[in-house]
Amino acid sequence: MSYDFHGSWEKFTGHNSPLFSLDLWSSYIQAHAMNYWRKLGAPPEKLLMGFPTYGRTFRLLKASKNGLQAEAVGPASPGKYTKQAGFLAYYEICSFLRRATKRWIDFQHVPYAYKGKEWVGYDDAISFNYKVRPRSFLPPAYCFLLTPMRLLSVLF
Repeated sequence: MSYDFHGSWEKFTGHNSPLFSLDLWSSYIQAHAMNYWRKLGAPPEKLLMGFPTYGRTFRLLKASKNGLQAEAVGPASPGKYTKQAGFLAYYEICSFLRRATKRWIDFQHVPYAYKGKEWVGYDDAISFNYKVRPRSFLPPAYCFLLTPMRLLSVLF
């Protein structure tokens, strides 16, 4: 699994599918997950890296503290359609982004956004582009996308 590394079950904001981490030993990153399976003997051509098309949300303790690892007190409000606290489908994130402040986490190659006390980590075309670039831990640019309704197979 290469997503759901962080979510509203934690007390600090964190991206659900970071590519990298400042802590090179962290097991909560996609690169580590892919390397782990390769070290156990999984053939690289048989590994699929999951790309979530949803975001994990947090309710911030303070609206003024809204970066990565900001203190959180649980999930943000449920989405209009998914109706699940702590989770937004990509189409709900698109609506959220119209009125939110967007930021980029350079070392993880992923975006997040916040509005007031609501925070969401998500992926977009730019972060997906970083994730499909050939790297030592990735199979040849294969991935699968998870949507709330179905599993789509995609070859980039």
